Amino acid sequence: LRSIDGSQPASASFHPDPVAPRSDVRHAAAMTPWLWGNDRESGSRCMVVVDADREGRAKARAEEALCETEQIPLLRGLLEEFSSTHRSRLHHLRFAAGVVCVVGVSALVAIVAGSAVDRSIRRPQEIITDGDEQLNALRSHCADSEKDCFFSRCCKQSGQTCYEKDKYWATCLDSCNPGHSHEHDKDSKPWTCKALGNRTPFSAGCAWAGEDCSNLKLCCNRGFQCTRKNKYWSACVQVEEGPWAGENPKARIPLPHGWNGTVLGRWREEYEVKASPSATLAGTTLFCFMAILPGSPEEALVQAAETRKAGIFGCEAHAIYHSTKATYHMWDSGQKTLVNTGTFVKIWDHVKRDGIHLKHDWTIKVDADCIFFPARLREHLVRLKPPAYTRIYVKNTMPRFTNGGFLGAIEILSKTAVETYLDNAASCVKYIGLKSGEDGYLKDCMDALGVGYLRDELMMNPSPNPAACQIKEFAAYHPFKLPALWTQCYDIAVGNNRQPPALTVGDSNLLPDAIRDKYTPKATPPPPPPPPPHPSQQHPPAPPVERLPPPHAELAAPVAPAAPAARVAPA
Repeated sequence: LRSIDGSQPASASFHPDPVAPRSDVRHAAAMTPWLWGNDRESGSRCMVVVDADREGRAKARAEEALCETEQIPLLRGLLEEFSSTHRSRLHHLRFAAGVVCVVGVSALVAIVAGSAVDRSIRRPQEIITDGDEQLNALRSHCADSEKDCFFSRCCKQSGQTCYEKDKYWATCLDSCNPGHSHEHDKDSKPWTCKALGNRTPFSAGCAWAGEDCSNLKLCCNRGFQCTRKNKYWSACVQVEEGPWAGENPKARIPLPHGWNGTVLGRWREEYEVKASPSATLAGTTLFCFMAILPGSPEEALVQAAETRKAGIFGCEAHAIYHSTKATYHMWDSGQKTLVNTGTFVKIWDHVKRDGIHLKHDWTIKVDADCIFFPARLREHLVRLKPPAYTRIYVKNTMPRFTNGGFLGAIEILSKTAVETYLDNAASCVKYIGLKSGEDGYLKDCMDALGVGYLRDELMMNPSPNPAACQIKEFAAYHPFKLPALWTQCYDIAVGNNRQPPALTVGDSNLLPDAIRDKYTPKATPPPPPPPPPHPSQQHPPAPPVERLPPPHAELAAPVAPAAPAARVAPA
């Protein structure tokens, strides 16, 4: 193996120690960029290009395919030039235009497996006869974040994909922007962002109803308990039925007959995310979308928002999807709920296919009749201090309304939460069902998948009175289904209406305790009594007036009737 100009053996440029300093490896790559190997038996040559990766490890790519696949003696002869110690230190195998093996940390052996006629790349079956186990281990070993994944083409970290920068380098990233460089790059060369392999999905981390839970010992569905039937089978079986009043279920369900009954684990509960003071905080870039019914009054609301660059049109990215008409489901209690879950499951499928959410910190699903201000929402997120790379949904109102404070008018999900849901949406549909409202389904799914929540009762005001839009502590207002009311609320919220209507007591009753007193209308007190007169201005009371009888009162007195004359009996 010699340098292409024949001046010195290429091996002289590499440190003989298998743990050579990185500086020496980089020096070798810079001083001997072109290498070629000569097969003494057949006279064929293999030309490769040597380079150093971002960590200083030597690597190579094939420049010309000049070696026949059958010419295995060439590689075998090259390998014999290195000690068995180096051969056992097989650290990296990479495919570029051929097969490249790095033996040890600093010793390089390259062989191109290709045809001089059609240049098709084929893997020699006898590259290293005593190292197949090591090669198989390399193939099954996925790369860590920001590590080289060119050969493995898979990533350890959930949510990451192996993206190619160029023909020399690929690494595991959450997302990639083609044609641009990354902030941590040592050069400004753009990335091709070609995905090498599939994205690593987020697993549920729990067993669904009826599934084997012997390893996870945790059930996804609320009310299902990981229970042992016998020494061969353990599964998630239902032991409680909702709805729950606090910790008390509607009913308790006995175990199936014949089950051992040993409890291995319970079910997932909702939990609040606690930010660590030293944790890295999530960013505030927003991808916002809404789903509207074509030909419905929602289109006028969308037009009003677009004209004012409000709502989703003020986010870093936005999208509008078409929905279908929803139906209602009647429950045993006599109440009915809007059944729109199936529609929004399909909308989320569109979100997944578009992939815009992967480039932003938060995904915001907004109803058309909800007025919200992205700048205010970002301020709310900063105050919440959400930790980065954490699965989070935001409870946006007070718990006494519905769903524990999670209303579907504006759904706020972190990037990791969206990825977790989209990777497990089929299981949520299967095991949670579609008969509830969309927000109830989504919350149940988030809780089952281990997505935590942050609470912000000042995120949305659920008052239909436009006067309540003057309360600037809120980031969103809902519902306003008529364009006139939508516009009135917007104008009041941004200060275009300098004399907004007065708030009512009913409006203040919908407010959280933190601001209720501030906006509660004060009762009008009764007018004070007049002050008493000064003593100098007081006069003695007038004497009583003697009332005289009317004139001729004695004539007006009634006259008693005369007594009848006695009758005299006749003689």
